[in-house]
Order: sequence, then structure tokens, then C-alpha cells
Amino acid sequence: MPTPRMLAPVPPAVRALIDALAAAGHEAYLVGGCVRDLLVGRPVNDFDLATSAAPDALLALFPTAVPIGIRYGTVMVPTEIGPVDVTTFRAGPRIEDDLSHRDFTLNALAYDPRGDILLDPHDGWADLRKHRLRAVRSAHDRFREDPLRALRAARLVATLELEPDPDLEPAMASARRGLRGIARQRVGRELASLLVGPGVGEALALLRRTGIERDLAAGTAPDAEFVVPALPPDLDLRLAAWLRGTRAGFICRELRFPRRVSARVAQLVRHHPIALPAELPTGGTLRRLIKLVREENIDALIALRRSELVTGVSVPGEDRAAAERRLGDLETLLAQIRRTGFLALRRLDLAIDGEDVMGHFGWPPGPPVGRALAYLTDRIVEDPSLNTPAALRDLLDAWAREP
Repeated sequence: MPTPRMLAPVPPAVRALIDALAAAGHEAYLVGGCVRDLLVGRPVNDFDLATSAAPDALLALFPTAVPIGIRYGTVMVPTEIGPVDVTTFRAGPRIEDDLSHRDFTLNALAYDPRGDILLDPHDGWADLRKHRLRAVRSAHDRFREDPLRALRAARLVATLELEPDPDLEPAMASARRGLRGIARQRVGRELASLLVGPGVGEALALLRRTGIERDLAAGTAPDAEFVVPALPPDLDLRLAAWLRGTRAGFICRELRFPRRVSARVAQLVRHHPIALPAELPTGGTLRRLIKLVREENIDALIALRRSELVTGVSVPGEDRAAAERRLGDLETLLAQIRRTGFLALRRLDLAIDGEDVMGHFGWPPGPPVGRALAYLTDRIVEDPSLNTPAALRDLLDAWAREP
């Protein structure tokens, strides 16, 4: 078979590293995912090199290099296009030895741009063209070497929309125990990429069949493989869809997702499913709802509920067609309110503040000021047109006269 041509060029900064290694008498190849992406014309985020040079030789050759994984023979070399990881051949003195212990055939590729030579000893290019995910030699052996590869298999199914080879699934199931010992940060990173991939439904189904999903997040909704793909590729939103019915915040924290992500996912799951008024909603009804769930979450909660409805998931006893109509009414009213700008919901949105309240009544700081502001907030939720200094002072006078 003729050598396939690279659809994307190798950046000059990367070529310069390979040329420097060759000039010093060392073999050097682009390896792994960057070669795969160059072959299909996908953008390359990270370039990796494998070389015959030992780590001390790499550090001597590249003075700015940083030994980020010296135990594994890896140094990071800063370049104008970003850091490039350079790793000594791991499994023997030849590049073929190194490739034989890579995870999947489509990652067991090496490329020498100086001679335009592609090394593909395990038919990774053929698998790539067939959209097939296959382990190098034995899937069980590769996953024993690194159990995280079991989760990576699902991630590649999601991000590249690949069909897993039949022997991957039993090997993934057998890797569950080893996967439990992998650092949660590494697991979380794989999941983050998996969840925003175009093939996320197939990947989640694969994790469920192998039992890995249960180990990561017990109690996930049985329809997740259908509901999650119906949502935009937003990590917070898809995490919430996957973790409906679970202790979402706890699971996110266990998987070392950023604090902001964990907090928002917990909020979305807490307020899901969004409460839909039985009758046509009013502006006050919607503003009270937004005040409860926070404005930054309202669109996400609507999208989450719609994804359930379009995939056939309904609240018990609920008429799906009626729920879809009410959701549409809610979105229409929300758009109208946003166009008018009448979405004042918090004390910070009030046209007056605590200093104004104290000055109006001659009060010192204290709880009554907070109660007055809370009262005004509730009133402008009902009628945002009252949010002017004069109208709010009139409301304060009326509130003060009440028993």
C-alpha cells in the first residue's frame, strides 16, 4: 500500500527539534495522536516526539527543556507553537519496539518528516480509514499496562466516532479494578473530553455495558446515552444530564472537576426538571422562577428538559406534548422579558441600595435594612417597571405603614 500523504504540514518549530536530534546522531519521530490528526487533517493540539536519545542527552541538547516525566524518559521542550513532549523510546532501542506498546493501532504511528516516512507496523492507517478502534496486539495486555486506556477507549469512541473492536469491551470490563487506582484527575480529564464529543452516546453506552460507568457515577439515569447527545457540547450541561438523579456535586468533586463546574452542575441537577406552570406563565411567574434557579442557569435547565422531551423522557403522569408546549411558552416569554430589559432579580439590580434605605428612614445599619431590600426585590420581580428610585421609595413608605 502506498504511504499516505499528510494532509496537514508539520510546523517549522517541530521540524527544527527533529533536525537538531538528527544532527546529534539520534533518531526522532512524531508519534501518536499528532500523526493520526495530521493524516486526517484535524487540528493538532499537542505534538509528541519519540527518540533514541536518552533523557540526559535531551536536557543537554535543549537547554530550555523541563524534565516533566524523567522517570518515563520525557522532557518538555518549549517552542513558539507551545510545549512539545520528547520521550526516549520506552520499550527497546528501536521505534518499532516503542510502537508495539502503544495503546491503539491508530496511535501506534510514527512519522519522519525529513524523509516523509510513515511507520505503521500495526495497520493503524487502515483502522483509521475504517473508523475502527483496535488495541495494539492484545487489548487485555495493553489495559493491564495502563488501566486508564480502558477509559481512553471510550473517549476515542466519543471524540472520533469510532467503532470499537469486539475484543475491547471484555478487556475494558477486566480493567475496572485497575482503573479504580488511577488518579481521579486523570480520569476526570478523559471524561471531560468524552462528554463533549460527537459520539458521546455510543461512548456512554460502552461505559455502561462494561460496568465502568457504575464505578465512576452510581445511579446515573438509564436514558443518559440518548439525552446527553441531544444537548449542545457544553461540559456543564452534559455533565448535569449524565448525573441526573445522583449526588452530582459529590461525584464532580471526586473526579476533580474544577470547583466552578462542580457547583454549577450540582445547581442544575438540584433544580431539574424545571418547574413548568400549568397555565400560560406571566412575567412575574417567570421572574420568580429565574430568581429561584438563577438567571445563568435558566437556559441550561430549559435545554436539559427539552433534551429529555425530544428523546421521549417525561415526568411520571405528565403529558409530553403539553410539557413541550409549556416549555415553548416559557422560552417565548423569557425572550420577551429579555428584550424589554425587565429582568431585575437581585438586590444589586435595585435602583436604590442599603445606604438609600438608611437615609430614607434615618436608620442605622441592621436587619431591618436587609428586610426592606428583600421586600423591594420581591416587588420588582412582580413588576420591574417599579424599579426607579422614586417608585421604590414610595414602596418603602407603604411597606413601613404595614403592620
